[in-house]
Amino acid sequence: MTTRAVPSIGLLALASCLGFFLTAGSCVETDVGAPCNLAQNLTLRVSAECPEGTKPEEKPACFDRRPSLSDLAAGGDKEYVSFGAAECDNLTCVRSRGEPLPATEEAPNGYCSGECITDADCASDSDGKFVCRELFLDQEFLSDLRESLSDEEYARYFGRIQNTKFCARAE
Repeated sequence: MTTRAVPSIGLLALASCLGFFLTAGSCVETDVGAPCNLAQNLTLRVSAECPEGTKPEEKPACFDRRPSLSDLAAGGDKEYVSFGAAECDNLTCVRSRGEPLPATEEAPNGYCSGECITDADCASDSDGKFVCRELFLDQEFLSDLRESLSDEEYARYFGRIQNTKFCARAE
């Protein structure tokens, strides 16, 4: 029986490939902190092209889909959670209380977030320290709603939300 020595270059390449495949799944990329836009109920901008009674399906360009700068200034002490933000991996856009106003109406007015359990779930490459904290309701109340509403009602109001903790800027 003869044995063959594996050349050191081959061994190094094998070790590199093995190391890559073993660590590839251990890092989870997140977009927590990436800029996004809060969604809100559609508001008709009445004008000659957009008369009162215009429907969103007829002329979508006639409707604002986000809070105005005056809305944000008036609610500076509030926190916002907006679901359905297409630019965020978890479809969740958040604005923490005390955030500076965007420079223009068109500038992003929030940052991407997501449900979390611990601060480690909120690791981010963006500016600012993010922590896992309750942003709306409290867990006990949300659990009570989950038990008292039908599955359809709960899904209509809260979607897939299972807890009240989200990644947000540290206070």
